[in-house]
Order: sequence, then structure tokens, then C-alpha cells
Amino acid sequence: METAYGGLMLRVTWEWIAIDAPALDVSNTIAVADGIEHDLLEPAGEYERWAEAAAGSSELEPDEAVAIVRARSRVLELREHIRRVFGAAAAGEPLPRAAVTALNEVSRVAPRWVELRGEGVVEERTSGNPTDRLLAEYARSAMLVAADGAAKLRVCPAPSCGMFYRPRRPQQRWCSEPCGNRARFARHYRARRSA
Repeated sequence: METAYGGLMLRVTWEWIAIDAPALDVSNTIAVADGIEHDLLEPAGEYERWAEAAAGSSELEPDEAVAIVRARSRVLELREHIRRVFGAAAAGEPLPRAAVTALNEVSRVAPRWVELRGEGVVEERTSGNPTDRLLAEYARSAMLVAADGAAKLRVCPAPSCGMFYRPRRPQQRWCSEPCGNRARFARHYRARRSA
């Protein structure tokens, strides 16, 4: 689906959902073009399309995946805290206290622990309703990603991106190959234009 943001046309496919940390799935629903943030979930039906893709994460239990659609306002509120924490972590700055507190509070609402069953099987258990567990999963995921800091969390500098990513190789400059292609094309275009 292509969506217009100001003069910018973005094709949002959500193909990157559920391949890395769930918190990245939430935080990367904002694109940045020319320094302006564009909420990819704002157009009609986009939150639902994203929720369907995000429900495919192996990190989520089936009832948590179903809860995504009903939890729209809470997911979007949590997204702001995640993005603040990620922004600071990627920049190597101190994490914002209010956002950290919010993530901790969300995590506490749905405790998680392991239990040993008689057959020698370790089983992970959680408490709380599906929405609380879903949000706690996103908050915990954000904590783990942010804890790695700037060495393992970056912001893609490609035009019309600005998404957070964890590089798979040391010299990786963009979140994906298409972003690298866009950045190289934009640099080539600027060079030809100024010549």
C-alpha cells in the first residue's frame, strides 16, 4: 500500500515485522523524511494491517497477538516511550528517566517467571491479561535492545526512513538494502545536480 505523507509517497509493506526484537516492530511505525516524523499507523486501516503483521512474531503468545488490535491506544502510548529510549540509546546519550520509568511500570504489570514441571520440563509462566502481557513483552524487548546501546542500535540515515535497527555486520550503514540504494541514489542525484 502506498501512503502519501506531505509530498512524500511511501510504500509500506511491513515485510520487516517479526524478524527482530518486537520493540523494533513497534518503534519503527514512524518514518522520518526531511527531519519530519510521519506516523505510518495513522491512515485508516494501517494500524490493523500492522497489527496483523506484528501478530506473526514468535515472541508473542496467540492471545497476546489477538490483543494487539484492541490495544491500539496503549500500544501507541508505549511506542513513544520506546522511541525516546531508543533515540537516546542509539545516540549514546543517557536514557530519559520518564520513558525508562514507563517501561519498567508496564513490565511490572505482567510478571514473568519459570517453573519446573515434574517431567523435568521448564515452563515459562506469566500473569496478567493478554493486553498487559503484550505490552510487557514490548517493554522488556525495548529494555534489552536499549541495554546494548549505540554499539548495537542505530538509526537509518536513508531518505524517508529514520528507523531503528540492529546491524548484522560492523560496517552496516542502513537498515536494509533498499534504504542503502535510496541513500546512494540521493547522493548521486545531489552530486549531478550541483555539477
